[in-house]
Amino acid sequence: MADIAGGSGNPFARARKAMRDQEIALVRPLLDYLRGKNNVRLVGPDDAASRAPTISLILSEPGATVVARLAKHGVMASGGNFYAVRLLEALGVDPNHGVLRLSFVHYTTPEEVAQLIAALDAELPV
Repeated sequence: MADIAGGSGNPFARARKAMRDQEIALVRPLLDYLRGKNNVRLVGPDDAASRAPTISLILSEPGATVVARLAKHGVMASGGNFYAVRLLEALGVDPNHGVLRLSFVHYTTPEEVAQLIAALDAELPV
């Protein structure tokens, strides 16, 4: 029964752990990069193991504006308030300004993360 409940022999539990470990490994370089950016405010913890692989950034310009520029680099991202109006207001962000949202999954490649970092470096004002 322990295996059915998620014990170490459960293949689904092992798969979930492998996917989560991969997400953490993928998000870590982006968080390291963002720590060095004074013009970017990260929503949530900056520890990859302590967060979901969805990254929201508060920027000096609307997230939706940056999305269009990132697309020129082959990067898919989203901008807006994502129905988190009260949260953004509590953070001092105009919901109409919104955030830039970057999402990772276990099948995102390290090369795609490097591509994202290069695109952010090129497109975010200093």
